[in-house]
Amino acid sequence: MSRTTVLCATLSLWVAIPAHAQAIRAADSLLDRGRLERAESLYYAAVRVRPRDPVARWALGRFLAERGAQRVAVTLFEESLQFGGDAKLVSADLAPLYLAIGDYHALAKLPASPLSGGEKSRAAWLEAHPTRLIAPDSVLTASIKTADDSSYVGRMPIRVNGRIVDAFIDVASRGIIVSDSVAGVTHVHMFVEKESQRDRATFAAAADSIGISRMSITNAPLTVAPISVPAIVGLDALARFAPTFDFAAGRLTLRTSGYIEQPPPASATILLTLAKPADWLVLQANGWVSMRDLELARLLREHRWTLDAKHGQLIIE
Repeated sequence: MSRTTVLCATLSLWVAIPAHAQAIRAADSLLDRGRLERAESLYYAAVRVRPRDPVARWALGRFLAERGAQRVAVTLFEESLQFGGDAKLVSADLAPLYLAIGDYHALAKLPASPLSGGEKSRAAWLEAHPTRLIAPDSVLTASIKTADDSSYVGRMPIRVNGRIVDAFIDVASRGIIVSDSVAGVTHVHMFVEKESQRDRATFAAAADSIGISRMSITNAPLTVAPISVPAIVGLDALARFAPTFDFAAGRLTLRTSGYIEQPPPASATILLTLAKPADWLVLQANGWVSMRDLELARLLREHRWTLDAKHGQLIIE
């Protein structure tokens, strides 16, 4: 479903459709076609024209979240709610951002919450047991390999509660997912809903620690699901560390600040990105292309590249 279709459906749910809704729809259409700069200017213009309009702030927030400005997007979504935005729609966008930035109190208190019972219980547990990042240095390296299955970016070892698990890096997934066959061995906390059906297979969970190289994340949220590999690491889980992938050297570089310390080399190719809920898109001459695209995936396996998620950039050397 395109952004334009989503916006049209959303506008119909607001009591008062703002006069500049057509400009927002035009911005969504431009963005779908890869006209990013023009779309961005229209999103900002809509907010400037009517600063208290909930639809304009919601639309700009969605755009900025996809471009990597998560905390700014959170503020815009919260303001959209304050100005009368549809709580069900806005909270659906806010929930994954609150989880990503670790604001578990706000996540647990979302109006018209999209969370399941298990996810609400996990949010309450995480509020009482805050997530912490522990690392000896600001820049760390981890081992990485290509995956036999080309649908994955690569594979790497992670530690779940101290046990080494083979994890596959996936563009389409979000967060960390542990196989239900591994969850019992690693002793993760599982939050089962009281009203859960017997055939329910996916559960909100948390690990006392997730380790990558010399870095540990304590009280880390994850998902337990019946997947065909031991674990999946969504690209977003690594994107927060401005990762550099070098498959030729078998090395993954992670930056705890999330920022790149040096400008890219002059010879590098810089492509703009959009982080979708179930994909990561890269802007090329012919429009948006998924990172799962076979040609682009092969290019990334053969070159050293960095995902500068905070600035919405893919840097290929």
